Amino acid sequence: MSKNGMRVGAVALTTAAVLGAGSASAWAATPAADGQSLSAVQAKAAAAISLRVNDLNAAVTKVNDSKYLGTDGATLAANLGADIGPLQTLGQKIAGDTSPSTAEADAATIFTNYRVLALVLPAARLAGTADGMDVTTLPELTALSAKAAARVNPSNAATVQPLINDLNAQIDAATTSTSGIASTVLGYSPAAWNANHGLLASALASVQSAKSDISKARSDVKQLRSDLKAPAAAPSSAS
Repeated sequence: MSKNGMRVGAVALTTAAVLGAGSASAWAATPAADGQSLSAVQAKAAAAISLRVNDLNAAVTKVNDSKYLGTDGATLAANLGADIGPLQTLGQKIAGDTSPSTAEADAATIFTNYRVLALVLPAARLAGTADGMDVTTLPELTALSAKAAARVNPSNAATVQPLINDLNAQIDAATTSTSGIASTVLGYSPAAWNANHGLLASALASVQSAKSDISKARSDVKQLRSDLKAPAAAPSSAS
């Protein structure tokens, strides 16, 4: 990503951009209704597990391919991949169950014990977005602020310095908002989400606040580019 001149690279900042939106569930978030045959329960469970494993694998691939996460990407990819093996093992267990009631009880744990669609993927999107800001966007904005500050002189200070001050304030605000988000949301457990479905609300609000701050910072950068490119006043005949 270029850091020459007054330009800011376009880092994906929407919560779905880094990892993509999770697929809709192939099965409602409750076990199969009573009275279904063993094969029907097993088929629905297999579909639900396959959907989640595929979504997790796709998310891991996107994280590994991302240019914006730096070394944080490895942590995020490992977190996403942690459920793949256990889900596949659960699928094998359900496929070997011999009664509908046992299969239904096992299938219910797809939701209660993993929460891939409700927690794991949304938390990873938030973590990925926050990390992208911390690793790429905010350092780049900080570098651009320093470049602008080096070009302040008596003739442009009244116009340029307030923009730099606001740019730095937006960077500081966004940095505060993103601080600790990744480690916090990746530490949430399915049990915690089961007890509180609003578990991610605070982190989401912080990410949205940081996005707003970065948007304002980019506006400052755009104006700084314009002001710093403005032609200097013509010299007087005396000079």
